[in-house]
Amino acid sequence: MRKVILSVTALSSLVFAQPSEELKLIREELEVIKEELRKVRLEIAMPQITEYKSYTGLGPAASKALINPRGVSVGGYGELWFTNIPGKKPSTEMDLYRFIMYLGYAFTERLKFNSEIEIEHAVAGDEKPGYLAIEFAFVDYRFTDTFGIRGGMVLVPLGITNEYHEPPTYFSVRQPYLEKTLFPFTWRENGIGAYGETDLFEYRFYLINGMKAEEGKYKQSTPFKKLKQDGAEAISDALAFTGRVDFKLPRNLKVGGATFISGVQNPQGEKLGTISVFSPHLWWQYGGFDVRFVGAYTTVSGADKITAELSPATCSVNPADCNVFPEKMQGFYLQIAYNILRFTELDQELYLFGKYEDIDVYKEVPAGYQKPEGEKFRIYNLGLSYRPHPLVALKADYARKEVSGNAPNEDIYSMAITWMF
Repeated sequence: MRKVILSVTALSSLVFAQPSEELKLIREELEVIKEELRKVRLEIAMPQITEYKSYTGLGPAASKALINPRGVSVGGYGELWFTNIPGKKPSTEMDLYRFIMYLGYAFTERLKFNSEIEIEHAVAGDEKPGYLAIEFAFVDYRFTDTFGIRGGMVLVPLGITNEYHEPPTYFSVRQPYLEKTLFPFTWRENGIGAYGETDLFEYRFYLINGMKAEEGKYKQSTPFKKLKQDGAEAISDALAFTGRVDFKLPRNLKVGGATFISGVQNPQGEKLGTISVFSPHLWWQYGGFDVRFVGAYTTVSGADKITAELSPATCSVNPADCNVFPEKMQGFYLQIAYNILRFTELDQELYLFGKYEDIDVYKEVPAGYQKPEGEKFRIYNLGLSYRPHPLVALKADYARKEVSGNAPNEDIYSMAITWMF
């Protein structure tokens, strides 16, 4: 850059000493050099990456700030949904479901900051359906490729889509039901931990704030949803450990497992019980195929104490008032997708996919309580995901939700426009 600046200075000093034609040429050359200097300065402040890839389990757009060697990184993603559920009133809905911005900064090539800011359902506040939230925000220092540390608000590394959650990277309009039911989505908490990668495996381990049970704050269909604290004034007398390991096998096959073990506390910080989650997973991308499997098995000690804390005083008199917390939860999904444009000359992708999910939210409940209706179900999901560009996906799918017991089944027709950058 110093040579460029000297050249600009030298040319400027000659401008008034040349004949008019030469003066015109010199001015043109001077403008070209100024423009190149502007581009160099911009590149130093905000470098552009040409290859989108995952780093430490994050999605390609979220990884940008951790890959760029210097300066500011800006990215994001979004999705617009169209949904029709026959029999439901109203049956049709259009929703700008998410609009996300990533903002990161590289202090040095090893010390970096990364963050995600989410606007959900288009409009937040004033009794509108949307909200504004921080999805993650952490400082990251990479000592070597095999070891780094990060601290701040981090994503819990269970399953596949909680970390790798940019809409063009998965095929269905909705995230897998398992990863929204047995895990909350997008699950993040405050903490600190380590990560790294070798030729054989990659890992992430975090110590984070634990979960909190509070009367009146419970969602039956997703038991963890209201117990997670999202890093907002999080009570931390009880802590949690979470981590995962992925083994890198031949033909781009990843097989691994993740865990989450957390104390559950009341608003006064008193421990009520312990939640333990184990989740095996498999992800294979090869020869036009994309195969994903995620399982989840959860056990809860102290589920009766957690139930009592979540429920109003009338629970002992009227069982219908009880917010029953499960002692065991389990489920899995298997998805197979294939790029049917693989053998054409088009620089595009069209994935045909099928997905099966089997979920039992209340496999077991504390003695003396009844299992809620409608929380054991299967999902049959078929659809298409068209990618005219690697960062854009147009989706259409059909999902059949078959519920055990007396709860009604559902047919769900969906389409979406999704993007990331």
